[in-house]
Amino acid sequence: MVPPEDLKIPSSRDQSLQIAISIFSPKDCLHPRPVIVMGHGIGAIKAAGLAPFALAFAAKGYYAIAFDYLHFGESDGQPRNLLSISGELQDFRDVIAWARQQSNRFDSQRIVAWGSSFGGMHSTALIASDHELAGAIGQCPCVDSFAASTMQPLSKSLRITQMALSDCVRSFFRKEPVYINLTGDGSPGSPVALMEGAEVMEGWHRISPSGVDFPNTITARSLLEFPMHRPVLDVKKSRKPYLIVLPTYDNQAPLKAAEAAVKNAPFGEALRVPGGHFDLYAGGIAFDANLAGQLAFLERILV
Repeated sequence: MVPPEDLKIPSSRDQSLQIAISIFSPKDCLHPRPVIVMGHGIGAIKAAGLAPFALAFAAKGYYAIAFDYLHFGESDGQPRNLLSISGELQDFRDVIAWARQQSNRFDSQRIVAWGSSFGGMHSTALIASDHELAGAIGQCPCVDSFAASTMQPLSKSLRITQMALSDCVRSFFRKEPVYINLTGDGSPGSPVALMEGAEVMEGWHRISPSGVDFPNTITARSLLEFPMHRPVLDVKKSRKPYLIVLPTYDNQAPLKAAEAAVKNAPFGEALRVPGGHFDLYAGGIAFDANLAGQLAFLERILV
């Protein structure tokens, strides 16, 4: 196995900031190869569950580039864990643009955007707008943040909105952010979290890296932007193959919206796998079928 190469590349969002990337390389590269650019889900980092996919892609002769969005993981940006949907999409575009410039390593005509969970929102937006991509993959993707917001109980939504507005006001006075937990067990009296329940806790533990700082929070103000992003509505503009991996059920991302994305994308394909949202990662019951389906898709489109 070739150890991943860790680099930092410039950000177009802020020229003083850099995006951390990890490049997984195939062995014996004598000419430019296809590259899979990999963006993770909400609040997650590249060290959290992406390596098993990236290593499998490299073993098949592709490069894989996993990256941390600005304000997360090893990337620059203050305050930490500040999420911007439009900003994350730009980070994704920046990594793809950088890869296109490395013509000695990467085949610029064979770049695939890969997004997991919330990252699937970005892969959906990219396949609809960047027609130079060879294709895209979205696994258990959140393709409609408005639909995702309606999955929350009203009482919880009101609490989250209150926290978000409070954090937004504090930001104007340069005060410390109000953070909201990404995961929680949902027990009475526990702090509110975006994703709750035993299934969530087990899945989050499954992708959590050992020995790496992986905060279970995002700034509450980040949530104010959520309902405005609905790339499922634009996926009909895509011109290249788009594989969407659909679990049997999904309590974290709107499954019907993902199914609609398959239907509306001119070259949309569905890969059905067992289990729920977090079962698609290594250690989950759907991982093997998920990975096999993705590799078959890549083999078809990257000939």
